[in-house]
Amino acid sequence: MSPVAPPQAAHRANAPVAVVVSVVLTALVLVFLLPNLWYGLHDISDIPVYQGYSQRIAHGERPFTPSFEVEYPPLAIPLFRLPGHADDLHAYAHWFTIDMGIVTLLAAAVTAVAACRFWPRGGRAYVAAVLFPVGVALIGAIIVNRYDAAVALLIAIFLLCLSARWHTAAAFVLGLGFALKFTPAAMLPLVLILVGHPRRWVWPLVAFGAAAATPFLPYVFSSPRGLWYVFQYHLERPLQIESVLGTPMLFGKLIGVSQATWGYSHGSHSLVAKGAALAGNMSGALTVLAVAGIYLLIWRRRARLRAAAPDVAIAVLALILALMTFGKVLSPQYFIWTLPAWALVAARDRVIAVLGGLTLLLTGVEFPKYYWNILDMQHGPLALLIARDVMLVATFGFAAWRLWGLGESTVGLETAVNPTLPNAGVE
Repeated sequence: MSPVAPPQAAHRANAPVAVVVSVVLTALVLVFLLPNLWYGLHDISDIPVYQGYSQRIAHGERPFTPSFEVEYPPLAIPLFRLPGHADDLHAYAHWFTIDMGIVTLLAAAVTAVAACRFWPRGGRAYVAAVLFPVGVALIGAIIVNRYDAAVALLIAIFLLCLSARWHTAAAFVLGLGFALKFTPAAMLPLVLILVGHPRRWVWPLVAFGAAAATPFLPYVFSSPRGLWYVFQYHLERPLQIESVLGTPMLFGKLIGVSQATWGYSHGSHSLVAKGAALAGNMSGALTVLAVAGIYLLIWRRRARLRAAAPDVAIAVLALILALMTFGKVLSPQYFIWTLPAWALVAARDRVIAVLGGLTLLLTGVEFPKYYWNILDMQHGPLALLIARDVMLVATFGFAAWRLWGLGESTVGLETAVNPTLPNAGVE
């Protein structure tokens, strides 16, 4: 009887190769695909808003004052100033696009490195490295028309920190995210759960607090009212027309059983329909419940998440989707935030890959090409938006279900803790 050959260990993932693959493919998307879509590269862009802020600052005005109110957190200001050319919108738009392209390339590189740390052996890291540029292609040119690529970069760095169990650094990155776009702060409890005993929370909390508060400090005492406007602006925003909570009203309009139109407030188009105000008022509580529900699942699976680092990506994706799905504002650029976590989860979950990919694709098709048609309540574009929101709900629900179903197998925990074992971290 011939001896049975021992199973061979999967080959080790080469991080530099994964990074090069992801960056090159992302660059090809940015340079060749995005400028040649079925709409203009800068259609419905926020770049003129950023240029206006940059111009006023260049002329000596101080932001976050009663006479110069800004709706973005303070860490966004350096990004608005980065392109230069404050008095030339065309040149400013050109360099802002390049800057966001570079940020997107960095996010691709960091995501690839995180994938290699999650799966040091086998080909799964390369799949994640390819999926990131696929996501960029699906979401379209909006990635260079908003500053949300910087949020995606911070989330990619956050995932990299979690892959290496650098929890204090992860909390610091979330603090920067709060000063950039607020919402990343919702992932701080995840870090604390992963850290373990509350006595080990001190340094992550200090790191988060320092990173979150420092960008605000120059304005706290000099113009607190101007700084409060940043928070007041977002608290007062009405229900946005693209929000999931507005989908039932749009569906009613689509089938002719209700009336809906739009208004303009706080820099976006709000939904004017019966029940819209109630849905907007309920969004905060619904978001808290959704995020709390995800954290309940995270708490139930905390042992698994602490031991099996790759599973942390599904927790991060579920939290981001919870914030998006039940918020009263759902701008298309928010989907950029999902790219790093989606690429990592989709690398080993075909259902999340398909659901999330379709959600990104429908967003890229809908905005900006058919946005004005949606405001006109045209049936085809309305149906497209409704389908996108339904796909978002499905993606969130399936991500939550995947989180709930994480196994507790001791064998799986052993291979996750010891990356030298064959196929470590691969299920």
